Amino acid sequence: MDAREVVDLLRELVSVPSVNPAFPDGTGEGELARAVAGYLRDLGAEVQLQEVLPGRPNVLAHVGDNGPRLLLSAHLDTVQTTRMAVAPFAGEVREGRMFGRGACDTKASLAAMLVALREAVRTRRLRCRVTFAALVDEEVGFAGSKALAASRPQVDGAVFGEPTDLQLVVAHKGVLRFYVQTTGRAAHSATPELGVNAIEGMLSVAGLLCELPDPLPEHPLLGRPTCCLTEIQGGTGRNTVPDRCRVHVDRRTLPGEQGEEVWASLRERVLASEAVKAFPGKVEFEPPYLVAPGLQTPEGAWVVQALERAVYRVLGRAVRTGVPYGTDAGYVAQTGVPCVVFGPGSAAEAHTATESVALEQVELAARIFSELLAGG
Repeated sequence: MDAREVVDLLRELVSVPSVNPAFPDGTGEGELARAVAGYLRDLGAEVQLQEVLPGRPNVLAHVGDNGPRLLLSAHLDTVQTTRMAVAPFAGEVREGRMFGRGACDTKASLAAMLVALREAVRTRRLRCRVTFAALVDEEVGFAGSKALAASRPQVDGAVFGEPTDLQLVVAHKGVLRFYVQTTGRAAHSATPELGVNAIEGMLSVAGLLCELPDPLPEHPLLGRPTCCLTEIQGGTGRNTVPDRCRVHVDRRTLPGEQGEEVWASLRERVLASEAVKAFPGKVEFEPPYLVAPGLQTPEGAWVVQALERAVYRVLGRAVRTGVPYGTDAGYVAQTGVPCVVFGPGSAAEAHTATESVALEQVELAARIFSELLAGG
């Protein structure tokens, strides 16, 4: 395999903006989806564009007619480019790294998978029936992976590309997100006794929102669940008693925890507390707008063992691990497909002002995927 091939493709992918439209500078994934579809057609794959959101299709492709059924997947979208300290779409290379938005998360994985697939077709070493899925909306709502899971892919195992430092992620946390609002009564701040202060009411609620259940569950690879308040909005003026306050809750769940049940239990506990009962205004829990599942892959799954063998052949070692963030893999795993999250780059580089990826890792990832496609 020519190392320049994967570097050149990664630069091409980075040069195509695919910022999720949920961000202010969002472009959508449409242009990148068409480019990836063209690449797959060129190697003889059967390609379909699955419209998930307006102008934002998943790219689905099928190639190979013998061997185990393998799903390879990576997402197309990136986060925002505002305040980046490097050119977001230049694909600049220096000191062995490529810089740009998505270079690490997760166009490096996308490039490595595509080049490995092309190499396997070119050399006739493809020993898997591959379904390739390039997905939209991973960074915000997982709409792409939800659509893929709804199609019930008929595969024996799946690898989802994310920056894992070439470690095999066999477990990750899920995500539960929702808003809580306190409602009071506005008044002049010179006579606060005439109003009901929603911000002060939220102070009583906020501390309870991040209290975790007792006894606290713990996972051998993931540790404990976490909870964080990530947004707060309240008040209408400097001299007005605020009549509304709203906070956003980000709860990371463990595999096996059900997001809706976690939300209902937390709501019940907070509303039953004496501090909240003493608040003369209202406390309202909005239903969760995102409930993304965690991942727990059986140790003996074919895809885990096959990828582990491929990693060992290239690196001489293979590490299984867990991560605290969620991925597209959670939704597909819910359909009964064993999934592994794997790819070049470090999660510590993702979303940063100087996002970059070590090109050596991208090249190694392409070699590992080639070994996997050749039979694992």
